[in-house]
Amino acid sequence: MPPTLGLRRALQSRVGQRTTTPASVCLFYVRPRYQSTGATPLRPFITNSSDAVDAAEPIDPRKDLESALRDLQTHAPNYVNLPRLQLALRNLGQQPGHESIRVAFLGLTSGDKPQHTARELLRLVLADPLKNAENWEAQLKAHDPSKPLIVHIGPPEEQATPLSLAASEHVIPEITVPSHIYNNANLELLLMEADQAAVAQASSEAHTFDEAVLVPAVDTAATTAGHSAPIVTPVHMAVLVGDGVLGAASILSLPISPEGQDTITAVANFKKLSAEDKAACPSLVITSVESGAQGLDLFRESASNAMKYEALWTEAGVGHINKWLRSNVLSRTEQGTTKAPVRNLIESVLRNTQAALQAAEYRDMKLSVEGGPSPLTVARLNQALAEWAQDAHEELQQQLEIAFVGEAWRQMNWWKLFWRVDDVGMLSSEMVAQRFLPEAEKRLIFLAGRLQEAGITMNGPYSGPAVPPTYPEGESKSVAATETTGSVVETKGTWPAHIPFTRNYLQTETVPALQALAQKLVLQSSTLAGATTALGGMSWLSGFGVYECGAIAALGIALSLRGLQRRWERARDFWEGEVREEGRKAVRATEASIAELLDSVSPEVPEDVKVELEELKEAKSALKRAEEALAKLK
Repeated sequence: MPPTLGLRRALQSRVGQRTTTPASVCLFYVRPRYQSTGATPLRPFITNSSDAVDAAEPIDPRKDLESALRDLQTHAPNYVNLPRLQLALRNLGQQPGHESIRVAFLGLTSGDKPQHTARELLRLVLADPLKNAENWEAQLKAHDPSKPLIVHIGPPEEQATPLSLAASEHVIPEITVPSHIYNNANLELLLMEADQAAVAQASSEAHTFDEAVLVPAVDTAATTAGHSAPIVTPVHMAVLVGDGVLGAASILSLPISPEGQDTITAVANFKKLSAEDKAACPSLVITSVESGAQGLDLFRESASNAMKYEALWTEAGVGHINKWLRSNVLSRTEQGTTKAPVRNLIESVLRNTQAALQAAEYRDMKLSVEGGPSPLTVARLNQALAEWAQDAHEELQQQLEIAFVGEAWRQMNWWKLFWRVDDVGMLSSEMVAQRFLPEAEKRLIFLAGRLQEAGITMNGPYSGPAVPPTYPEGESKSVAATETTGSVVETKGTWPAHIPFTRNYLQTETVPALQALAQKLVLQSSTLAGATTALGGMSWLSGFGVYECGAIAALGIALSLRGLQRRWERARDFWEGEVREEGRKAVRATEASIAELLDSVSPEVPEDVKVELEELKEAKSALKRAEEALAKLK
């Protein structure tokens, strides 16, 4: 709908040279086209309409998470730890609250000397002091600690399933241990040795320390004599067991974070240790398996040794491991809730995958700075630019919808102008300042930082205004005039300033014109109403009847109010549409300027780079979906 004549004149009186603008062009702001000859076409903005369809059909977060993890396995196999991801997928396929949990007892060794502490600690954790020594304890004691062993927790009649996927002749030895505490916990334990130097080296070379510890490699017999085939056996939790001072020192040198103690706990075994020495190592669980075994044997001999058993068992420190295991393995929440180790596993996989993707981008950016932007870097920046443009258009639509149905906009209704006319400028300027692409401008600064990180400077000429530099007094007006006419300017700043430039124009040009028009309309309406009321009074003094005089005054007031309503509402609608259009043009101009800069430094993108970029895009999308589904998972 075209603006009223009064609004045209108000704008013409303020803008001056804009009076010659054709009627089909915006009256508030006539900005030249930013696209010059040979410029790159603007990136298309496509709105994803599948969200509305997905919102209509509720999706099970567990199935959605499983689907997202499978997509991550397909599109990002080089950035995700596949064994841990497969373990997470196996857990998601099980009934919530009844997932199988794997715990590894890793005995740290140095040299060829076997370590018996981890085996003995495992026996003390699972042993029942109210029963005599059971058969599985003898089997565990007779087992060679240098060989891996799987301990399945369950009733004796149950046949355990192997922990690995190897064929039957390569299966790791396994025993079944009954436990009245863990029989229904679906718990599997892996007992094996781990070389101290190998763990330290793996933790420094692997993407993170937890991946190095929670994915131990087990050597199994192969078909060729004298050879062994390593099989990775991912676990949810791990207990690192060190023996003596050297074992404690090697554990303390590992990057075990206090936040991850629910996943990885460290144990140091000493024969005798005072309470002061235990307090000096808060990050370690100090145990004495010799004292624990002695106390267990004494209590099994006679219940009269209960006091000695309690003292020795407390000194042994095995209760700390039992408490840690029960708090994580046993389901303490309501039925149908995912176990904490499973959730921790998925969170760790997603966190490490995100870190791996960022590290790959960082390496590529570093190479770009040293030798110029690579095709993959430019392709990633183009993708980031397209995402920024889409988010900016969505923000513009959403924020302006909020602004134009808000309280400030309603306070400028036509019938409120008589006491709100002086607030029109303040309210409309506040709306523009708060709702006109504030987040898009922040993300643009971040995108400009990525460009600078990739070695692409913003100092090349492009069409459109840029961040204005500091000029001596008297030169800023000419520079501003140059920017207003839209000629090519040399960028001295670090990011394009189309958005703040447009916001400043709306506040300094269109808002005062809108306020002036509001004051003019109120004055005209009041004048017409007052004139007709005076005419009615004069008619009454001239001898006309009260009804005739009242009709004259009422007609004038009605016409004045109707004219005020019609012209003000049309002006408001026009200004609302103009703000939307100027925001759209600012986003498009910003996108065009950065796209032109990227195209000026962009080499030919190989096909394999395009395929890799598409896979990374799909991997990030799957990662985002997985994080959202995990947040909704019970």
